[in-house]
Amino acid sequence: MKQFFIVTIILFSLGCNTATDKKSEEAAIAKLLYNESHFAAKGDSAQWAGCWLNSEETSFMYTNAEGVNTVKGFAPLAQFIATVEPFELKLKRDNYNYTIGNDVAFVSFDQQDNWGGTDRNKKETRTLRKVNGEWKITHASIVELSSFNTGQSTSYHMQANKIPQNPRNGFTNISGLGGMSISYMEVPGPADFTPFFKGLPDDMCSSPHWGYVIDGSLRIKYPGGKEEVVNAGEVFYWPAPHTGVVEKNVKFIDFSPDGKFNTVMDQLAKNMKEGADKTQ
Repeated sequence: MKQFFIVTIILFSLGCNTATDKKSEEAAIAKLLYNESHFAAKGDSAQWAGCWLNSEETSFMYTNAEGVNTVKGFAPLAQFIATVEPFELKLKRDNYNYTIGNDVAFVSFDQQDNWGGTDRNKKETRTLRKVNGEWKITHASIVELSSFNTGQSTSYHMQANKIPQNPRNGFTNISGLGGMSISYMEVPGPADFTPFFKGLPDDMCSSPHWGYVIDGSLRIKYPGGKEEVVNAGEVFYWPAPHTGVVEKNVKFIDFSPDGKFNTVMDQLAKNMKEGADKTQ
C-alpha cells in the first residue's frame, strides 16, 4: 500500500510539472510574438531580428483578397522590416491554440490590429524552433480576413470630376466600393511621379490600376526598361510595379484594389508633405 501511494504521488508530481512546463512555454511564446510585432511597428529592426531564426528557411506569407505574397529567407524579410515607418500599434490577440514539442512549436490565433493605418481582422499562425533554449520564429502565415469583406454594399455614382478630396491622403479618390477605390486625376505637365513613390517596393507604384484617359496622355515605365504611352480615349491596365511621367496635361480615372491603393496613396501623401516642408 505504501508503494502504491509513493507511485501515485510521483505520477501526480510529473503531471503537474508537465502542465506547468506547458503553460510556461506558452507564456514564453506569446511574449515573443508580442515583442516581435511591437519591435516591427517601432521600426526597431535589431530587436525584431532577435525574435526570428536567421536562416534561409525563414519565411513569411501574407494572404488577402488580392492574392498571396511570400517572402523567403531572413535577409529579404529583414530588409522589408527596415523600411517600416514607426507607428503606434494597436494589437489584440485571442483564441490561441498551441502545439509544442521539444524544439518545435506551432501556434495559431485571431488578431485585430491597425497595421497600415487600417483596422484589420486576421487569422495568423507561427512556426517556431527552440535554439539554445530560446524560441525563434521560423515561419509566419497571415490571412487578412477583413479584406474579403466586400466593403460598401450599396451602389455609388458620381461625376468623375466631382469626386471629393479624400481626407486620408488629400487626393480626389474614394475607397470602400466593393473592395475597390476610384480615383480622378488631373496632372499638369511636365511631371514625373517617380520621386513620390520613394519608400515603396522598388521605389515604384505597388498597386495595379484599371482606367480610362479622358484627356492628354502619359508615359508608363516598368522595371526592365519597358515603356508605353497611354493616350486620350484609351482604356488601360497598369500592372505593378510601375511609375509614370506626364509630358503635357492629363486627366484620367482609375480603379484600384483598396489595400494596395491606400498604401500607395499614403506614401505619396507622406512624400509630398516632406517635399513641401523642405521648401519652406
